[in-house]
Amino acid sequence: MLGWFVGLLPWLVRRSNQGTFGTPWNPRNDLRDALLPYAPQLLPLLVVVAATAGMLAGSAPWCAPRRRSRRLLLAALSTLGAVVAAGWSVAQTLAPEPDLGGSGSTADRVRLAFVALTAAAALVGLVLGLLVSLGGSALRAVAAAPVAVLAADWLGQLVLGAGRDAAPGWLPTVLAVLAGTGTGLALAATRPARPLARVVAWLGALALLVATPAVLTASRYVLESLRRTPVSADAAEELVRDGLQVLEGSFRATLTAWGAPPAPPVLAVVVAIVVAVAVGAARTLLARGRVRVTRRPTPADPLSR
Repeated sequence: MLGWFVGLLPWLVRRSNQGTFGTPWNPRNDLRDALLPYAPQLLPLLVVVAATAGMLAGSAPWCAPRRRSRRLLLAALSTLGAVVAAGWSVAQTLAPEPDLGGSGSTADRVRLAFVALTAAAALVGLVLGLLVSLGGSALRAVAAAPVAVLAADWLGQLVLGAGRDAAPGWLPTVLAVLAGTGTGLALAATRPARPLARVVAWLGALALLVATPAVLTASRYVLESLRRTPVSADAAEELVRDGLQVLEGSFRATLTAWGAPPAPPVLAVVVAIVVAVAVGAARTLLARGRVRVTRRPTPADPLSR
């Protein structure tokens, strides 16, 4: 349960610095006490904090002993705690009946959409956290890539919420290096796995380092466009089509940006490879040094001659 509220930290910091939301001001939309950013213009932030909160809750078994039974028990307890914390957060946020948009029956649908988006993001984060904490080394490495990207995005949201100025230019580069470092450490830990599993883990993790930022970019576009989209099947279909085009454009921009400076996803891939190779080489050198020490002959005792 603690992990859930730690995941909400970027929003808690931002609401204390920026105060109320909504134009014109409505006392029901005063989010200074709300646990979740339930405002149409804050949907991307809602996805990031809910996914990270679920991810931290699912990572709780990582702190458990090696015994799998205890880790599974802790996973079940952390999942239950996340469900309770998420339900309480949603109920607390919706208690003042904020004006989320729509009127009449559509207002209930809009409110249900906020709850469904929260649940979906938290569920994705929870599954990723459980894969990292319970999976084998190869599966953990594959899941670590989106986890590292989400964690870096969460950190970026925390920096933006704490500051009152625009985002610094160096922030995307630092976040890409952090995401690549986390993924590289997870790839270096796949050494005990079978060769085929290691190859699959490397390919999957590096691919997800590129795919996850593109998915986040497309989802931000869709979420930011929702408040300007009328409630109709044709409008929703057009919005999904535009989101897929943004996803394709993000992929294309990343895969063709191999110049200097590289795009953040490309930089994350390079850093992951360098960190994994460096850690693996360091472990190999240490292992060889230990072998030489154990094989070194001991000098004979002169008094025993």
